[in-house]
Amino acid sequence: MVRNASVTKKPIQVEIFPQQMLMPHTAEKLLNGIDKVPGVIRMLIQGPSLPMRVSCGPGTGAPVDHPDRRIINVSGHAFELNVRVGRIQVEIEDRSVKDKIRKVADENLPFPFEFREGFFIRRKATLVDYAKYGFKSREDESINLDDERLLGLVDPKANPKDRICMLESEDE
Repeated sequence: MVRNASVTKKPIQVEIFPQQMLMPHTAEKLLNGIDKVPGVIRMLIQGPSLPMRVSCGPGTGAPVDHPDRRIINVSGHAFELNVRVGRIQVEIEDRSVKDKIRKVADENLPFPFEFREGFFIRRKATLVDYAKYGFKSREDESINLDDERLLGLVDPKANPKDRICMLESEDE
């Protein structure tokens, strides 16, 4: 999830790493709480995939009806949760926002979690980005490597328009 924000100084990144996978309603509450904090630039959720179809074995091609694969609403945008949320990485404008994010996590997670600062989402295009999207942004692709907010949020094997939720500011 990416918010349209102008970043003048170097942002910092924090990670919320719960001791267990989040249920969809818990993930939705937590993501909405983080989204309401001013100073959040972008968020990334990670976890094991929830496939739509069985990919191998005797049931290949059969639909998978997993109860955690649901539509959730974050900041008024609905999207299908296709991973079990195992960690949430958040890029924020400065250290004053870090305590607010921690407070939101304390309020929404009923079990222990790790909260750490570090480097989790890359800020520069890698060779994989260039291999998939080219050195210049192509008209036929939905991702633009000139937009630094998208770097590190795309799985090279995934279809980007199905994996990124852009939240545009009302100011712009």
